[in-house]
Amino acid sequence: MKILIVGAGIAGLAAARALQLRGYRPEIVERHAEPPTAGQSIFLLGNAMRALGDLGLKEQIQELSFPVASQTILSSRGALLNHVVTDRVWGSCGPCVALLRKPLMNALRNSLIQTQIEFGTTVLHTFHRGDRRDVYFSDGRVAEYDLVIGADGIRSSMRAANFSATAPRSIGLSAWRLLTDNRYAIESWTAMLGSGRTLLAIPLSKSELYLYADCATKDFGNGSIPTLKMLFRDFAAPLGAVVADLDDEVQAHRSDIEEVASREYLANRLVLIGDAAHAASPSMAQGAGMAIEDAVVLAECISRAQPMHRTLSDFRELRKHRVEWVQKQSRARDKLRTAPDIVRNTILRTIGSKLYRRSYGSLLEPLWR
Repeated sequence: MKILIVGAGIAGLAAARALQLRGYRPEIVERHAEPPTAGQSIFLLGNAMRALGDLGLKEQIQELSFPVASQTILSSRGALLNHVVTDRVWGSCGPCVALLRKPLMNALRNSLIQTQIEFGTTVLHTFHRGDRRDVYFSDGRVAEYDLVIGADGIRSSMRAANFSATAPRSIGLSAWRLLTDNRYAIESWTAMLGSGRTLLAIPLSKSELYLYADCATKDFGNGSIPTLKMLFRDFAAPLGAVVADLDDEVQAHRSDIEEVASREYLANRLVLIGDAAHAASPSMAQGAGMAIEDAVVLAECISRAQPMHRTLSDFRELRKHRVEWVQKQSRARDKLRTAPDIVRNTILRTIGSKLYRRSYGSLLEPLWR
């Protein structure tokens, strides 16, 4: 079977790895001239690590990562709102870990044997013809494929060209993402919630810290570090101090938070996976997890001896509930964390752990039966 993967991010590389393990040799094209480097770090929950295990990479990624043994939520004043020991929830799947995005990408890319990535190449057009898809590339080539997999991210050109009314939708929040020194000895995942504002810190090592902050887009301004400091100046230790100590010139990724509503992104011998199909806000930390799961499940469906329309239909049925659940829970979490302080804090103090288990419970289930 001749398969083309469009996009060499996490979803595309994971799909190539999953297909390789089942005896396929997909082709990959990537619009960037060099390996994509978007994003600074990544937090992988147990279901993502389980899916990496299906790719034979779990132990390698675990060695490259920093263990996240707990998740703690504090008020902006530093009062404890909720504390969850991650192994008690995710023990049946795998550990929760954090790492820089680049080592994860390198591990996925280096796992590919006899699979070349054509960088600096885009798909101009693709048309269904009989039992094939014709693909026209930016370098002038035209080729036929049995299946085309669109894994080209939230701003997917494959989605825009082949499905109507699918532009990403802003959720009204904007965010900073950056790396800084872990000078305050943050030991595990720690979030602080204020009035319409969130701070999150995840240690990547004993010396390095990933910092995430978001606020209403209307308050984001030009996204400068001085703006970040001003918005979070009233936050207490430990994270308020981290923000206050930032150099005004520190490199930060700034963006509006957007989602791509999950729907049936299937056409004749064409399927979308990962953020191209169902990008969600980061509240559930499932962007990579859903992408890697997509890859594993799609490869499983392709390996079954059946017509292509049945393959893609099976894939959609196996993924529909999980990706829609993640988007639903992401929206619910965003709504809760931006609720009035007294409402949000009371809910998290009284039933926060119950909500955590409810949010993630269905993701403990196997990917297929």
